Amino acid sequence: MSDTIEAGGASASNWYFTENGQRKGPITATDLLELLEAEKISGDTPVWRKGLADWQPLRNTELAGHLRDTPPPVASNFVNNSLVWTLAIAPIGYAFLAGWRDMQIMEDPLGDHSFAQFVALGLPLLLNATLCLVDEQQLKRAGYADRWLTLFGILLAPVYLFLRAKRLRQTPAYGYAWVASFIISILLSTPH
Repeated sequence: MSDTIEAGGASASNWYFTENGQRKGPITATDLLELLEAEKISGDTPVWRKGLADWQPLRNTELAGHLRDTPPPVASNFVNNSLVWTLAIAPIGYAFLAGWRDMQIMEDPLGDHSFAQFVALGLPLLLNATLCLVDEQQLKRAGYADRWLTLFGILLAPVYLFLRAKRLRQTPAYGYAWVASFIISILLSTPH
C-alpha cells in the first residue's frame, strides 16, 4: 500500500496496534481511526507503522489530531490509592467476621445462623465489589477507563488490584498486601 496522505492528514500506510499484549494489524489509518472513534483503542494505545523507530502511543503520532480534546490520563502518582489499600487489608477484617459467625454457631449449634452466614460471607463480597467499583470510577475520572477492571472489580478483588497496578504502571504492592492479608486471615481463622 502506498504512503499517500488521506483527508485529514492521516497516512494510508499499514498500521499496527496492540491489544491485550498482542500485535494487531495491519490495518489502514482509516480503520485505526474507526477503532479510536468506537473507543476500542485510545490515545495511549501503542501503534506502529513503517517509518516509526518503535511503538508509540497513538497520541504521539500524526493521528493525534483525531483524538478528542481530552487531556491525557492523570499521572499515576497523583491517583488516590486509599481505596485499594483499604481493599488490600480487608481480608483481616473479614476473618473477624468469620470468627463472630463461628462464635454464634458454637453458642447455639442447632439455631438458625443464616444472618451470621450472610454477614460473614455476603458482607465481604459486597464490600469488595463496592470498594473496587468506587475506585474504578475514580480511575475513569482520572483517564484510566478499562472495561476489564470493572469485571474483575466485581468478581475477583486480587485480580483487580494487580490489573489496576499494571494499568497505572505502578508496583503491585497493594496486590501483594491483599495476598498477605488473605494468608493472615486464614491463620486467624484456623482453630488453635
